[in-house]
Amino acid sequence: MDLRIIAPACRVHFHLLSPRRSYAEPTPQEIARMDHPEWIAPVMWAYCEVGNGIDLAWTVPEELEDQHPECSGRLALRRMQDIYGSWEGIVYFERLLRPGFERLRQFKVVDLNTEEAGVGFYHDEQQDPALYYLPFGEGRLPEPLGVDFTGYIKLLTLSLGYAHWPLLLVELCQHFAQHPDLPFAGPQHPNAQEMVADLTALYPAFTLAAFVALYDQVRLRS
Repeated sequence: MDLRIIAPACRVHFHLLSPRRSYAEPTPQEIARMDHPEWIAPVMWAYCEVGNGIDLAWTVPEELEDQHPECSGRLALRRMQDIYGSWEGIVYFERLLRPGFERLRQFKVVDLNTEEAGVGFYHDEQQDPALYYLPFGEGRLPEPLGVDFTGYIKLLTLSLGYAHWPLLLVELCQHFAQHPDLPFAGPQHPNAQEMVADLTALYPAFTLAAFVALYDQVRLRS
């Protein structure tokens, strides 16, 4: 799994704020306590074998802070025990659930790229592999990213977990849904624009064209 190359790339091109941390595989007792373990996709068990959760934060070296003041990133892939536990109080509040939002009870967060939002999926009978972006506390439903977990990890090799990078996936998902035959003109969200500018300047593997091409390669198709 491509997770193995992300931490070394962060270490070479940026300043690590903390060493990479990963966790042991869940015990049989912990698996039994997970929410419907029989619905867990094989790719998630494979992820668990590579590293059951990854915490890694980075920023630009001190000498580049003036040119790239917003450039930072975080990999906060959750442990299986956390992903398939309860997200009440973060994803939703039971007493505040409005009609049409009930499915949030089944939303599981896999990546906490920032404290304000998470990337996750619906863990229910539908077994939808798609990932979604959910800003916390804004009363919104999750926005589709158009990729599954495998595709998300592949794209992480280019984004390196840049802060708010899933916002670029939201825009790409909308673009390919509405105008699949037209070239992507570039992101509109300021955070996504900063990501493209910073990574283009600082991470040789990244270009917007390469990122869009990889997204087109891994995106889910109906």
